[in-house]
Amino acid sequence: MSAARFEPTWRAVLDRADADAYLGYSKFDALESPLLRALSFNWWLPRLLWTQLVMRAPINLRPFLGVAKGVNPKGIALFARANLTAYELRREDKTVTRARWLLDWLLAHDSRARGDYHGSCWGYHHAWQSPGFYAPAWFPNCVVTVFAVEALLHGYRVLGEARYLAAARSAADFILNDLTVFHEDAEQKCIAYVPNIPRQFVVINNNALAGALLAKIGVATGERHLIEQARKLIEFVVRNRTAYDAWYYTVEPGQTLITHDNYHTGGILDALFEYEQTTGDTRHHTVYTRALDYYRKNLFLPDGAPKWMNNQVYPLDIHGAAQGIITFALAGDLEWATRIADWTIHTLYKGDGNFAYQRARFYTKRFTLMRWCNAWMARALSVLLQTQTRSN
Repeated sequence: MSAARFEPTWRAVLDRADADAYLGYSKFDALESPLLRALSFNWWLPRLLWTQLVMRAPINLRPFLGVAKGVNPKGIALFARANLTAYELRREDKTVTRARWLLDWLLAHDSRARGDYHGSCWGYHHAWQSPGFYAPAWFPNCVVTVFAVEALLHGYRVLGEARYLAAARSAADFILNDLTVFHEDAEQKCIAYVPNIPRQFVVINNNALAGALLAKIGVATGERHLIEQARKLIEFVVRNRTAYDAWYYTVEPGQTLITHDNYHTGGILDALFEYEQTTGDTRHHTVYTRALDYYRKNLFLPDGAPKWMNNQVYPLDIHGAAQGIITFALAGDLEWATRIADWTIHTLYKGDGNFAYQRARFYTKRFTLMRWCNAWMARALSVLLQTQTRSN
């Protein structure tokens, strides 16, 4: 089944983001509101409540609360990779120009300038409160750093510019030296989500992403010790799966309300796949295939709609849809990837390069979050189109 019918939508998303200068709202940016900051009284509980209220509201409250649109580093990384893929597929000058601008933006917004860190690192442009910690604007974390470095490595592969590889290698020092090591032995390793916060949840997908990334950096630079660190992080992830080959968000399931959710599960699967593809280490291939089967059967409806969690259908979220497209495309299951893409465009595409946020049981949240909606779909459709091209 050809994915070519998705290309006009994909190109519209890339053009729309560029026309908007990549400015938009983000899922967790409620604390950018001066009013909500004042009403938080510098206390974690009201900060968390305001963040959750704005995130869950059926309409976009941000314009009414004075939240300014911003440029999200994770969104920039996703758009950079989508434009790099566009250049790989079509060799158009405008896409390579955009890609270079986006990659250079990441280099210019490295959070190392804002703290004493061992290497390049990135965080969100806004303050945010999670159940486990508070992060001020630009405070680096492992996940945003991974996405930024994935874009830089992609840029190095396509454009051959050594500065992108140098920044990626620098980020390995942040991951290995600035993130607390919760556990390490000869077989496995577990690291923290953010630096300098001693009491935080042990997040599983964080370790999966870091493991796959360190493997890629190690292969690119020829450093075996980075590949060994990657192996131990991936081993930790595999050992912390359930008996039915799924993952909770945290090692202690009761720490959050998340059971087995859609996009974190897909991210773990992609990390296992890319680690194997990068290193040739196939010891976890059976785990990957069983977990992929669980993902397909328990986190999607038959028409391709992405369930929120294994035990909860709604909201049908754009990020879950994008993640499913990526995960099944990488796995070579183009039938499922295109089924999800068809559902997403039919249900959540608003036209003019913009996707809606979520569909609830009785209504749709039709507003757009630049990183959460458009950046993820730009990346997802690029993976699908490139995989389809390579399979032909």
